[in-house]
Amino acid sequence: MYRKIAAVLAAVAVAVLLPSPAQAHGQLAFSDPVDRSTLTEPRESVRLVFTEKANTAAYFTVKAPDGTRVDHGWSGGEPKPLASPVQELTLRDGNWEPQLYKIGFPTVIPVSHWPQTGVYTITYQSVASDGDKVSGEVRFDYQGKITAAPAGWQPPTNQPDPMLLGQTATPQQPAGSGGATPGAVAGPAEPDSPTWPYWALAGLVAAVVLGGVLVHRRGAPRRR
Repeated sequence: MYRKIAAVLAAVAVAVLLPSPAQAHGQLAFSDPVDRSTLTEPRESVRLVFTEKANTAAYFTVKAPDGTRVDHGWSGGEPKPLASPVQELTLRDGNWEPQLYKIGFPTVIPVSHWPQTGVYTITYQSVASDGDKVSGEVRFDYQGKITAAPAGWQPPTNQPDPMLLGQTATPQQPAGSGGATPGAVAGPAEPDSPTWPYWALAGLVAAVVLGGVLVHRRGAPRRR
């Protein structure tokens, strides 16, 4: 009897603790330079390619090995077919279904100069058209020529839009939107949430079931 109750308790705890699959809309399809690659020549810009156009409030940085920013704004590029389609999950009628995205939407980030050799980091924060948060970083090793900063250069000090830092993302129209990615199906927004409620709920379920077990044991007649 008690073993069955314990098994039920374990199953409930596992079900509570397992998160639902992420929608991952508007994710990064590829970057140029590629993550963890080596760049041997200076270039005027770096590119990130997503499965939909970057949000107007998107935030991008490029940092040198010492943490100094060398980015200079950003702009959207011309959509092009992806060499390899990217699969994302879309919520349809309560079910998670795979969706292939075949068009890539570039974001071009100008680089002012290359002050050092070493590992550079590109970071990005955005919100997809359905409200999903999109964030991450790309790191690459620069081993090319050192170049000087332009005359009067000042590293940017802008910070992410508060919308990107909040717990709940608000859907926004992508920059320069001219239509959805072919075959894309927008799903409902799924705001990010901390992990502690899952543990709290699991603990509450465990406490209730355990309490029931103890009450049952106290009330059951003892066998002689």
